[in-house]
Amino acid sequence: MNQNMNQIRARHVLAFANDPYVNVKGQNGGEVVKKIPAAIMNSGLLSSLAYAMDEKNKGWKCVFDGIAMHLSSSEIGFVDSDIATAEGLLEFLTAESTSSDKLREVSVEAMAWLDFARRLVK
Repeated sequence: MNQNMNQIRARHVLAFANDPYVNVKGQNGGEVVKKIPAAIMNSGLLSSLAYAMDEKNKGWKCVFDGIAMHLSSSEIGFVDSDIATAEGLLEFLTAESTSSDKLREVSVEAMAWLDFARRLVK
């Protein structure tokens, strides 16, 4: 059975949204899922990931954990299969062996995942 990328993204976002341990609330109760795309567009994926590493930004980290799991899934395979966290994604993207083309590719896919997340994650 073949599925297109939007079907895979939507399925991964729904699994993320239905996970009882997912908490995407920001510092003041706002939903960070709606803030992250603008942050990526304005500052880039690496800067946004670095922001998520701050202990007070747990909602951001949670969303980037979901993105990392999506990117490392066997259906997507944009990053190594053992990457399942925001920290792992940041390490992968900043490794000497990761090209700027790979960073661009991952950024585009992360934005596509976030497009579904903005609509499906509450």
